[in-house]
Amino acid sequence: MNAKMKNVLLGATIVGTLILAVAGTATAWAKDTYYYIGYGLIQIVDGDSDAIVGEIPVEGWLRETDFSADDKFLYVTANRHLIHKIDLASRQVVHTIDVAGGGWDRFIFGFDLAPDGKTAWVNLLSRKTHKGDVIIGKPMLAQIDLSDGKIIRSIEVPWGSATIVSVKDSSQIYVIGKDIVKVDVAAEEMHIIGEYPMFEKQWNILPLWDNSRENNGVFIVNYYTPELMGLLSIDTTSGEITATPLEGPPVFAYSVMRSPDKKKVYAVMDELTVIDMATASYESITMVPNGTNYAINVSSDGKKIYVAGGGATTTVFDAQSQQAIKVLQMETDGMDFRRVTQHQDP
Repeated sequence: MNAKMKNVLLGATIVGTLILAVAGTATAWAKDTYYYIGYGLIQIVDGDSDAIVGEIPVEGWLRETDFSADDKFLYVTANRHLIHKIDLASRQVVHTIDVAGGGWDRFIFGFDLAPDGKTAWVNLLSRKTHKGDVIIGKPMLAQIDLSDGKIIRSIEVPWGSATIVSVKDSSQIYVIGKDIVKVDVAAEEMHIIGEYPMFEKQWNILPLWDNSRENNGVFIVNYYTPELMGLLSIDTTSGEITATPLEGPPVFAYSVMRSPDKKKVYAVMDELTVIDMATASYESITMVPNGTNYAINVSSDGKKIYVAGGGATTTVFDAQSQQAIKVLQMETDGMDFRRVTQHQDP
């Protein structure tokens, strides 16, 4: 082999080694962005700096939320009858529909996007007046067109239904009220296929905060009996419902959130409570410095806990020590605190 060929081979080897070295240093990357759901306003919090980095004016007092499958849009219900579609890149409302129609006022209690991205599932209560009399419609689970708010199909559900959870790619909808009613929506005609009882067990439940997306597809909520607090979870892939009663005197909490490693569950009201899932017991209770909070979320790496809503603050806790590390003053009282995580593989 002549000297020129040796130099070519040596150069190729060096370049290849450098490429492998650079590739070997690449690491997975995740970026968290949070959305504080307030009154007439959504504020954006950067997960790295824990600073407010933007805001989105939105008409009305805001309640249920859901993200599009590609995380490009946030849907939020307002004033119980409006649905806003928000472009997260431009940070503005790009479309709004009103579910009222045909002479009926309709009110939304529960919202979940369908996989097609063009329709959504809602629990609706309806009313209208006729010759001076008020007529109350039967409560319904409805599939609506997101372009105009019109009802495509519906089925009657029990009074008191407040939340809906889609399972098995929306072939079934679980309607949560005093009990959980399972509705098969795969066929043209929807029908109820089962029920998970809660009322007869003396459960008291307030399932208003749905973090299934951040919980890797598991809906989780706390419930109360006269003796204890427990955790109810619904796997949105399998449809499995799991109840976990907790040991010890019950704590007070509005909402709960699971840690990414599934070893802990965090609960919040006036205190941040850490629940050890291995023993189904309370591990620690820490006062929240700014009072009552409705919503809780956890960073995608599990290192930080965010509590928000109720008042006009968001408190950031270190997950390991449960020490408050930052308090953000928000512009309005809030209802929820949602997370979108962008991933980049090495």
